[in-house]
Amino acid sequence: MAGDNLTIAIKNIKERKSRVILTLLGIAIGIMAIVSLMGLVEGMQQAVVGELSSLSDTIIVTTGEISASPMGGGFSDGAGGYFTERDLDSLERINGLESVNPVLFGRCIIKHNGELKQSSLLGVDPDRMAEIFGIDFLGLESGEFMQEGDQNKCIIGYNIAYEYFDNEIKTGSKIEINGKNFYVNGIYKKEGSGMSTQTDNNIHVTARDFKKITGQEDVSGIIIKVSDVNEVEGIATEIETLINENHGNEDFANAITMSSLLKSIQEVLTIIQIVLIAIAGISLVVASIGIMNTMLTSVMERTHEIGIMKAIGARNIDVMAIFIMEGILISIFGGLIGVILGFIGAQGFGNMSGGFMQGVPLVPIINVSTIIIAITVAMLVGVLSSLYPARKAAKMSPIEAVRYE
Repeated sequence: MAGDNLTIAIKNIKERKSRVILTLLGIAIGIMAIVSLMGLVEGMQQAVVGELSSLSDTIIVTTGEISASPMGGGFSDGAGGYFTERDLDSLERINGLESVNPVLFGRCIIKHNGELKQSSLLGVDPDRMAEIFGIDFLGLESGEFMQEGDQNKCIIGYNIAYEYFDNEIKTGSKIEINGKNFYVNGIYKKEGSGMSTQTDNNIHVTARDFKKITGQEDVSGIIIKVSDVNEVEGIATEIETLINENHGNEDFANAITMSSLLKSIQEVLTIIQIVLIAIAGISLVVASIGIMNTMLTSVMERTHEIGIMKAIGARNIDVMAIFIMEGILISIFGGLIGVILGFIGAQGFGNMSGGFMQGVPLVPIINVSTIIIAITVAMLVGVLSSLYPARKAAKMSPIEAVRYE
């Protein structure tokens, strides 16, 4: 009997193609929105994991609250205080640290071809500059990092080189930083709206040159490499405790690990995903109303047919099964089309977006579980939307239904 119900359902769908297609499109649009949004957010999460996975052995220490861009303008400019030699000595006593790299942070005025612009200025020991800002992050588009003994040389961010001034700055060009001449030794690769280094709008010089042009030698932040990645969280807590004790302030230092930053970002992305899917679900509600309307119209048109079926022995459950089967078939077809459209839409949006944080390409990820969820949701919409029309058809009196014209 189930096979007969399926045959009848398919026959009824074929007889009402135009109406079914319009209803099917409503389901397809809702599923497309869900699939594409889930794929995009999953792609964002994978991009974040991919970017920060190589930084799992890194701890960034700042004073007070840390921004989402700790190595770009996230270092303190003095408002939260500075680290002292005592702090650095305390860190040397902690086991498991591979390197301790103080960072000086301040503001500067850049001059190029008579134009003046303001920028962030970071000072780092030259023998650590490639390790901190190069290999583990973006690296250089052109030029090279400074070496020990280099003076009056700098590395500039992508935006400074190509967007700040009317004339582009190239490797080997001369610029003025706070009135002193510097040669551009390298240019960072484009980072975009990143969250870790944010080098696009920064200038990096040696610690010695930083002190020379700013007169400042206070340490604004510390970048620490840990020997064993499994000990990162414990070491970060120990660092905070030691430095806070040095300053008599339990909130003075903030040591953040890439794993904790990654967890926070993933939580935010999960919330975004839930909100977006909830919004996309509105279109499914509209689609379910469309299915219900289509099925109610079908019940009215086939009242006479339903009466004949019941007169020759069809049970109420058989009549209900036919209409529910129609709703499920419409939803499944709509869901399949929605999955295909969702994949195409997600890929198109990913290509148009130009990339996710720090120039990382946004590659939507639509896995099997996403497809299963989409089809399941579509089927549930079909079943729930068909229940009322199917129940109404099943409750018809066979005598009155046969008389209906």
